[in-house]
Amino acid sequence: MLEIQKLQIGPLGSCCYIITSVGSSEAMIIDPGGDAEQIIKLLEEKGLELTLLINTHGHGDHIGANKELKRVFPESKICIHQDDAEMLTDPFKNLSLLGGVRYSSPPADMILSHHDKVIFDGYIFEIIHLPGHTRGGIGIYVDRSVDGEVPVLFSGDTLFEGGIGRTNLPGGSHDLIVQSITRCIFTLNEKTIVNPGHGPSTTVEREKGRLCLSEKSL
Repeated sequence: MLEIQKLQIGPLGSCCYIITSVGSSEAMIIDPGGDAEQIIKLLEEKGLELTLLINTHGHGDHIGANKELKRVFPESKICIHQDDAEMLTDPFKNLSLLGGVRYSSPPADMILSHHDKVIFDGYIFEIIHLPGHTRGGIGIYVDRSVDGEVPVLFSGDTLFEGGIGRTNLPGGSHDLIVQSITRCIFTLNEKTIVNPGHGPSTTVEREKGRLCLSEKSL
């Protein structure tokens, strides 16, 4: 069974997820946006080895600890969608300079595309391309409902509890983010737990009933 630990890190309170499975010493991290020392300390205290590091998109508040984690765990693989890959190494494109810092991550070890499958400790995570907040935003979906586990989506900054990601930054598009949510997220199992890039978790069912999103206006 998957175990998911959530940390709220950095000045923007970004959600970093540390994922393990029962009985394993391997860890996958989604969106280590800062506070690298805190993340590393947690991994070391639990005797975990970081093997996969996935960024849901390339903004600085979601990649800020990549460099230090890669230094401490050099065999780990940094993964990001192909359309945001250049943001990793460029503090202008990842917008970290807007916050007064200069985040520069190592380049990606693995370039992701829509419907790619990432295997972690026997679990299959599907990559869902969710453009709109950035060109290369992704969701990371795992469905083991046949084994009695609740499906989980890590939605990055595409879908939050009661809201959607901002689209007024470079690479953003309101039309695309609405399409991403209605076509790719709201069609998932309604019981899916949505773990966003900021704020509390929610479910697909709850957000479908709460948000009034329509493609008719596109």
